[in-house]
Amino acid sequence: MPAFADELFKQLSKIPLLKPSEERKLWDDYKNKECQDSRQELIYRYQPLVCKIVTILKPSEQVYLDLFQEGVIGLVEAVERFEPERGFKFSTYARFRIRGRALTYLQKHIKHPQNMSESDQLALLIQNIPDTEAEPDEAAEDSFLLDRIYECVDVLPDKEKRAFVAVVLKEEEPKEVAKRMRISRSYLSRLLKKSWKRIRDMLIDLRDDLY
Repeated sequence: MPAFADELFKQLSKIPLLKPSEERKLWDDYKNKECQDSRQELIYRYQPLVCKIVTILKPSEQVYLDLFQEGVIGLVEAVERFEPERGFKFSTYARFRIRGRALTYLQKHIKHPQNMSESDQLALLIQNIPDTEAEPDEAAEDSFLLDRIYECVDVLPDKEKRAFVAVVLKEEEPKEVAKRMRISRSYLSRLLKKSWKRIRDMLIDLRDDLY
């Protein structure tokens, strides 16, 4: 990690995590009362997530700051478009937008990443799937994408679905998920890889149909 990136990570790691009750109030104040201070607080509190995602991509020192800035733009978009009443977990939703924004930047300005994880490939794919509405606004587009993801999850084989929902959507610890499902960590990993591939393939088919 570049020295300045390490310092940025240290500074952002000092930002306290939101308690569930605090986060619910911020979303309520922003979405229902149009409180801009609450909007800014949500963006501020989730900046460590941007740093974490960008660092995982292992960018060079020359592009790290650009990727971080792109990630923050993705975070702002996520905060502005998120619909709490839909019941989705914001951190999961924001990860897709932050990753997708950063990976799109890499594709446009740098050599295409060769070692993307399954989740990064999915985020990049999601970033580039259009909505089917004739004149969609951006919030409607995001709702469409999230609905498609959840529809894909619903048709996964049972074990793959349980693994994907627990580890990816609910962000539970893989070790605990494997223990609860009475399977090995390696088998859990294989289930996740299979589920990512199925979802990616279904979204690719959807993208091709829309294009």
